[in-house]
Amino acid sequence: MGLFDDVTCDYPLPEPKHQHREFQTKDLGCWMHRYVITHDGRLIRKARTGPWGVDSAGDMEWPTHGDIRIYDFDRDRDESIDYVVRFTHGRVEWIRPAEDATGSAGNDVEATAALGVAGRPLTADELQAHVPEKLELVDGQILGGEELLVLLLAGIGLKRAIELVGPDRWREALSAVRE
Repeated sequence: MGLFDDVTCDYPLPEPKHQHREFQTKDLGCWMHRYVITHDGRLIRKARTGPWGVDSAGDMEWPTHGDIRIYDFDRDRDESIDYVVRFTHGRVEWIRPAEDATGSAGNDVEATAALGVAGRPLTADELQAHVPEKLELVDGQILGGEELLVLLLAGIGLKRAIELVGPDRWREALSAVRE
């Protein structure tokens, strides 16, 4: 069983009956942090408390650029509640039900559809849309790293990526995804 982060959303959701739910996501590092999407569309990582008190620097704005998927399960109705939240330069651009979103969390459909065996030339617009303004390392994770990786893979191609990593490691990773 994988780890996740918890997300509450003060920003208006498309379906008001879901507004006060606690969602989960695997798109923010899976460090068991708590996040809040504020009414004005900022993502805030909440301070964690441990047995000796606060063990992080306090609440902090978490600059995000790209999509994250938030989800929950309503046991009473036996239904999954699944949204994609698009952040642009640290602010919510939109929130849509996952089935209506043009992208899915951490995987922009346009970028992944353009992944091929051979690499392809990248455009300046793609670079601007998918590369963070600055690279930041937070808790050992590069913010926006997944979106950047998809863009890099589109540029070098999957064949070259396998050559760089090695086919055995690639197969090992594929086996882990299937489990």
